[in-house]
Amino acid sequence: MKNIKRTLKLYLPFSKAGVKIELAYKAQIVMWMIISFIEVFFVIFLYEAIYRNSPDGMSSVINGFSFYDMILYMITSFFFTFLMGSGDTSYDIATDIREGTIANTMTKPVSYRLRHLFTYFGVFGFDAVVVLLPFLTVVYGIFIGTGLLQVTAGRFILNVIFFLLFTIIAGFVNNALSYFIGLMVFYTDHLFGLNMARNAIQGFLGGQMVPLAYMGAVGVVFSYTPFAFMNSVPVLTLMGKVDVMQAIIYILIALVWIFVIELANRLIFRHALKKLTVQGG
Repeated sequence: MKNIKRTLKLYLPFSKAGVKIELAYKAQIVMWMIISFIEVFFVIFLYEAIYRNSPDGMSSVINGFSFYDMILYMITSFFFTFLMGSGDTSYDIATDIREGTIANTMTKPVSYRLRHLFTYFGVFGFDAVVVLLPFLTVVYGIFIGTGLLQVTAGRFILNVIFFLLFTIIAGFVNNALSYFIGLMVFYTDHLFGLNMARNAIQGFLGGQMVPLAYMGAVGVVFSYTPFAFMNSVPVLTLMGKVDVMQAIIYILIALVWIFVIELANRLIFRHALKKLTVQGG
């Protein structure tokens, strides 16, 4: 217990710093919201055309998704994607290397990994509370209130509980992968290409634009990759398309992925320090 209190006392200031950084760039959140609403608007027209030209028209159900299911999935996915973009640890690591500040960081009595983890969750928690949860509350309130999403109160509360749990898990998975990408900069000295590759893979395997259910058996395989836990699994859980047993299985698999990625990060970090080339030092 004393160790936990000591760790929190030591690293919580990094979380507070993350919140202050996010508050300093409020315009970035506003711009994202404007761009995202425009993207959602065009996506709605795209899927309207797809469903309208289906055999049963707008009443069609494609791979378990009605037209309104698809709209709800897209809206939820866009907001969750925003949350996954909060606090890019890979950028922070690349900045440390480029500016040479990593040399000073290594001499301080704090864990380099925990420093970035707590800073990330400061930003992550702020964006979740200020942006994600309020907007999803409004969206799901409208869908349930108008009957477009039919679910009992008890089941929806259960969905929300699992969704919140998966959101926290998604934060750990996202940060672990972002930290991994950041460590690759020790070897490449460049981040842009690595992040481009990561975003492309994450967008496809995570089901950000198209539900993994549309990919058949391949989509089932993709649903167990770490990328699915950063979008598809939490979104489908909130929509009520993941039952309790499957949710528990997903939680166990996600925990295994977090352990595996963090173990890899630990091993790579030890080796990466030997390859460190400070560009700004």
